[in-house]
Amino acid sequence: MLQLQVRAPPTCVIKPSGTTVSVSATLEIFLVPPNEPLVQLSSMTMDARLNAKVALRKKALQVQLDLRRFRISSNQSALESLALIPLQGPLKTLLQLAVMPLINEKIKKGVQVPLPEGMDFTKEVVTNHMGYLTIGADLHFSKGLREVIEKYQAASGPKPNPQAA
Repeated sequence: MLQLQVRAPPTCVIKPSGTTVSVSATLEIFLVPPNEPLVQLSSMTMDARLNAKVALRKKALQVQLDLRRFRISSNQSALESLALIPLQGPLKTLLQLAVMPLINEKIKKGVQVPLPEGMDFTKEVVTNHMGYLTIGADLHFSKGLREVIEKYQAASGPKPNPQAA
C-alpha cells in the first residue's frame, strides 16, 4: 500500500521572471499481510518545484503547471537516499509525461471571472512583478452598453424615484 501525504501547504513565489510553486510530500510504503497489521517498508520525502504560467482566457483565470525540479530522499537512512538517486530521473520523466498532463487537465477550467452577459475580455495580459501579478484586459461589448445596463437594472427591480416623494 502507498500513502502519499502533503507535508505543508504549497508555497508560491511570484517574481518578474515567473511564478514557481513548491510542494513537499511524504510517501510511505507498507506491506499488507493478510490478517496482520501493516508493516512499513519505507518512508520517503518528495520535493517538487513547478513553473506556473498564469493566463486570462475568455472569462477564466487559468494556470498551466510545468515540473522543473523533482527530488526524492529517504526518511530512514542516508544509504537508502543514495539508492534513490538513480530513480529520480525516471520518476521525474514519468511525472512529466503521465501525471502533469492529468493535473493540468483537472485545473484547465480555471477560476471564472464573473462578467455580465454581453461582455467579454480581449487583449488579455498577465504580468509578473515581485510578489504579485497584474491582470489586464480590454472589455468587449457584444451588446450595446446601454442594453447591458438596462437589462441589469430591470433584473434588480425598480429604483425608488426621488421626484415621486
